[in-house]
Amino acid sequence: MKIIKRLCLVSLPWLLTACGTIPTYNSNGTAVQESNKPSTTQTGQGKTTQKAKPKPAPIDHTAQAPAAVLSLMKRAEQQSSSGDHRSAIVSLERAIRIAPRYPDTYYRLGEQYFSQGKYNQARSLAEKSITLGADWLLRRQAESLIKRASAY
Repeated sequence: MKIIKRLCLVSLPWLLTACGTIPTYNSNGTAVQESNKPSTTQTGQGKTTQKAKPKPAPIDHTAQAPAAVLSLMKRAEQQSSSGDHRSAIVSLERAIRIAPRYPDTYYRLGEQYFSQGKYNQARSLAEKSITLGADWLLRRQAESLIKRASAY
């Protein structure tokens, strides 16, 4: 057991370093290695100038759902609008299994449970949606669901 722990501790920095590098590709589609040093060019008079390194694109901090999850959520919405709440719950639970860190799915599943009168489950799913980093609109909707579910 100690060997496994030591192996994990030794490999953790390597894993984190590998996750921290962003691969870049040239126009041929092959990977290009970047160095941390700024690139330089040689001028005709023996002087070198540094080229400005391009800034990385801003990182989108919102969670992105895979296409399968979006499809399941759309299916659940159609099933719910046709009155088939049980099938909608099954679709949303399947979406959560695919992307367990996507907060919108938890909120929608909470709404389904609320419509069936399962208020404790609805409240806990709305709280889970908030803890997973729901954006401001989803957070407000989840807080509203918590408030409505707590009234019962």
